Amino acid sequence: MKTSERKVKTFVYEGLGFPITLVNTPMRKVFGEWVIDIDMTRLQLVVLRALAFKLGRLTKHELQFIRKFLGLTTVKFGRIFGVTHAAVIQWENGKRQLSPSTEFCIRLHVLGHLRAKAAEFLDLYNSVPLEALAKEKSKATTHLEVDVSQNFKVA
Repeated sequence: MKTSERKVKTFVYEGLGFPITLVNTPMRKVFGEWVIDIDMTRLQLVVLRALAFKLGRLTKHELQFIRKFLGLTTVKFGRIFGVTHAAVIQWENGKRQLSPSTEFCIRLHVLGHLRAKAAEFLDLYNSVPLEALAKEKSKATTHLEVDVSQNFKVA
C-alpha cells in the first residue's frame, strides 16, 4: 500500500516570492501531486519575523512580501517611511536601494506589527546594527531556512 504522507529533508519553497529552504518538511499527496503540508499562516509569520532579524540587506522580493503581508498599498507604505509611492515601486523593482536607516525602520515596523516585546527590539538593535547594513555592498542573497518540524524555528 502506498503512503500519502512523507517528510522531505529540505524543500525550497518559493510561494512567498523568494526562496525559503524548509527543513524536515511534511508532504502530502493530493490528486497525485506531492505538496507541502504545513500551516501557511504560521510560515508567513515566522518568515516575517526572520526577515526583521535577517543579517543581510532585504531583497526587493522580501520587501514586497513585507508590504503585502502588512496589507499596505505602495502609497500607505511610503507614507509610513516618509517616501513617495514611486520610491516604494522602485525599491520593489530593484531600481533603487533602500537606505540603511529606512531599512532598519522597516524592520522595527515589522516587529511592532508582530507586537514584539521590548527585548526583541533590543535584540534587533544588537544583532543587526545599522552600520553593518550601511557597509554591506554585496548583492548576494541568503536563503532563509526554516525547520518546520521544530515548531517553525528559523535555522
